[in-house]
Amino acid sequence: MKKITLSFVLCAGLFGCTDKPTETPVSTESQPTTTSEQIPSNLPSDAPVVRVVTSGVLPPLTFLDEKGTLTGIDVDIIHAIGENQGFKVELHKEVFVDMLPGLESGKYQAVISGLSPSPERIAKFNPTNAYLQNPSVIMHQPNLTVTDVASLKPLRVATMKDTTQEKMINELAPASHEAVETVFQLYQGLIQQKYDAVLQDKYFLEHIAANYPDYQMNVVEYDKTPNAADIVIYTQKGDQELLDKINAGIDNLQQSGEIDRIISKYLTVPTAN
Repeated sequence: MKKITLSFVLCAGLFGCTDKPTETPVSTESQPTTTSEQIPSNLPSDAPVVRVVTSGVLPPLTFLDEKGTLTGIDVDIIHAIGENQGFKVELHKEVFVDMLPGLESGKYQAVISGLSPSPERIAKFNPTNAYLQNPSVIMHQPNLTVTDVASLKPLRVATMKDTTQEKMINELAPASHEAVETVFQLYQGLIQQKYDAVLQDKYFLEHIAANYPDYQMNVVEYDKTPNAADIVIYTQKGDQELLDKINAGIDNLQQSGEIDRIISKYLTVPTAN
């Protein structure tokens, strides 16, 4: 199974790190970062090309590897969809806030970067069917019984700043609550036993946990709202042909198990309750 080594692994020991976000600064002028020459394609040379943009800063969904090449679950999935549906993917890396404006202007034809189907986005763009489920979870010490958010009341809890999890835990008012800057700080505090439990999205926490198999934590999914965990790709309004192709590709990859195989390249699932 593939293990991804991020910049924080290179710190002087797990407990000595002062973590910073793993985002890599990007130019405001986007250039193709991953092309058909870098990812082998079985399609003919004259196959149509679709311009797709991603942020490249959300491991394990989309990030830069040690060679500066875009990689991750989203990257593999969009290329697999293209192979399945007969189009090559010209993948661009763009700062997050510029991705959807680039789609709206016609600079790009699709966006894939761990995006949820929010009403604001759906009003301006076409969402595909969900290709992933990335639920909000509680990761907690294995000696504790945690069943839902309410059971966190007597515990020491941490969330990331400016997130829905932070707002929810502030309203709960547990024994203690700390808001931090990065996902790694959540996990670091958990294995240092500074926190009893932390809240974040499943794939982001599990990606970090996969690098530290000696530390076993339990995981509880807490948001059971319908479609709350959905992750979609966006296309331009009016581009029904591309939307239909991507949806057909998603359906085929899900039925064949290819999406599950792609996920397994990047994640080792922690122990679950």
